[in-house]
Amino acid sequence: VRLESPLDCHLERCGSGLQSATKIAPTLDRDVRVLQASAGNQRFEVSSDFYRVTREEVAAEQKRRADERERGEVLRTRAMRERDAGVEMRIYHYTVIRVRFPDGIFLQGTFSAHDTVESVFTFVETSLRHPIPFSLIPPGSPALKRDGTLLKNACLVPTGVLNLSTPTTPEFTLLSDEMVCKLSDM
Repeated sequence: VRLESPLDCHLERCGSGLQSATKIAPTLDRDVRVLQASAGNQRFEVSSDFYRVTREEVAAEQKRRADERERGEVLRTRAMRERDAGVEMRIYHYTVIRVRFPDGIFLQGTFSAHDTVESVFTFVETSLRHPIPFSLIPPGSPALKRDGTLLKNACLVPTGVLNLSTPTTPEFTLLSDEMVCKLSDM
């Protein structure tokens, strides 16, 4: 015969309370930062050791290139190519996006890898002093379309830098006063 202790009853009530409770979904903090390049960060020297390559590194690079060349010579199905791409791609849950404004100031925010390009546009819009038409352009690519494309599919994971472009050259900062107050050096 087992006697129930008050602790058993308490644990049972707590367990049933947890099971019947509604789930609370966590929200991602954007960790908004406004950054400006400081004069000290413009130029830095790298020691000659930075460019020195060991034998092992050369051998590993040679093997990697040989494997890549061999893979390129074999006809491969789409599934095989996607599987290999998936092996090389790490799984990231978050991404840090920096938007470079025409005056050199960066607006930085943290996003989920499953957020959309639309959410980046909205983030920028809420940080502007006045609503203006703009486009976001990744370096070396065409302007992003304001749509439901996932950030990971837009190659903006784990980080991305976008240039903000406006039809006219602004004479003052485009950021709101609230954002300008957050300005700090990189």
